[in-house]
Amino acid sequence: MGKNTDTPAYLTSDNAKYTLGIHRGPLISKDDDGAQLAQVESAGGLSLETRKLKRSEKFQRHWKRFWCLHLLVTIIFLAIFLPVFFLVAIPAISQMVVNKSDLVLVNASVLNPRPDKIQLTLLSALDLKIALPVRIEPITLDLFVRDAGAKNAWGQAKIDGKVIKGNTTLGVSKVETPLTNLTTWEEYVYNVVFEKETPLSVRGVTNSYLGVLKSKVTMDKDIMSPVLNQFKGFSISDSGLVPAREDGTNLIGNASLPNPSVLTLDIGTIVLDVKSGDLVIGNATLKDITIKPGDNVFPLTGILDIHTMVSNLREVLASQAKAIATGNLALDTVTRSVTWNGELVPYYTDVMKQLTLTANVPIADLVKNTVHNLLSGNETLRDILKSAGDTSNLLGGLTSSDGDSDTASSALSETSELASKMKTNVAVRDMFRDAHPVKRDLIINSLAGMYKKL
Repeated sequence: MGKNTDTPAYLTSDNAKYTLGIHRGPLISKDDDGAQLAQVESAGGLSLETRKLKRSEKFQRHWKRFWCLHLLVTIIFLAIFLPVFFLVAIPAISQMVVNKSDLVLVNASVLNPRPDKIQLTLLSALDLKIALPVRIEPITLDLFVRDAGAKNAWGQAKIDGKVIKGNTTLGVSKVETPLTNLTTWEEYVYNVVFEKETPLSVRGVTNSYLGVLKSKVTMDKDIMSPVLNQFKGFSISDSGLVPAREDGTNLIGNASLPNPSVLTLDIGTIVLDVKSGDLVIGNATLKDITIKPGDNVFPLTGILDIHTMVSNLREVLASQAKAIATGNLALDTVTRSVTWNGELVPYYTDVMKQLTLTANVPIADLVKNTVHNLLSGNETLRDILKSAGDTSNLLGGLTSSDGDSDTASSALSETSELASKMKTNVAVRDMFRDAHPVKRDLIINSLAGMYKKL
């Protein structure tokens, strides 16, 4: 057999046996697809068979060759990532959870109002929308008007630390709260009285804990809530005139103040000017008012200046023309003062002065209640029956203890003149046109008599 012509000459010499790698076989090469091949060991020794490496084998080979490099890269990555994760990512995630959470006002009250402080209850439901419980440290919330900013907070609410899981109630209850900025507090009161819905803005910083992970979070939210909406639905019912009392009261009734919000407000005693158009025709008083959620009805007492009404009858009738056409009197009420335990509450007074409350009082009910009030009680009935025959008896109570006839005669003259003026006025007569003339004159004389008792 001849020599293999494919073998180089230097491998056929006698010294070739000392050449390194002469028995290693063919070198591993790449196939057409570029996949690496590997030798396969067999029981008989080294095999020349080749095959493709599996992905796991490639990884193992790569890891064995470069594990030091990978370990170094991993250490560097963790040294950068972990501080960023704990110092930046976790607080950012916590802040995002707080920002996206719902905060709903469920109960609030402003009690015992004084010029420089209030008693505050503020309870809100907070839903973080995460399944894991979150613990927060105590937090002091600034209460403010968004346009004015947190630096002009009108008060503060200090909330104890708490574990929040799901829907949790946070807040304070009946805490004495100084009013730190009366200007923004009055602005907030204005919004509560005049707006249909207004936000209570709160801001505070605290630490939160998700397990052992601590992060600082800022709660800066607007808690939206329906408010008083100018007392839409205000009305005066069961109104009527009564014989003048010692304090001058000759008008009684009930005032309705709707409250569609969740707020409970101690207001105090409200003194109102009663107007017909631009003319002040009397005043009304609501005592010891506390407005609770829902409909609120309070007794009303007042003084109706009948002399002013009759003296300005043309102006009164002109301002009441539209209301009278519907069978009503349109009475406007404007706050004169608001006091709590005898002390003026300036922020309530200043805000309520800007609100005009209009009540449509049915004329028929007013007359009916007036007659009922005049006829209630034997003594009143006896006086009115006497007045039907002798108008001067209406003024019997006005005479002095020594029977000063000049005073009585003067009062009688003025009252008779007033009654005569009312009887001869066409518009007034038309209001009573269906009544018997004697009953009509009886009512008019009684009204004139009540005026003289003011």
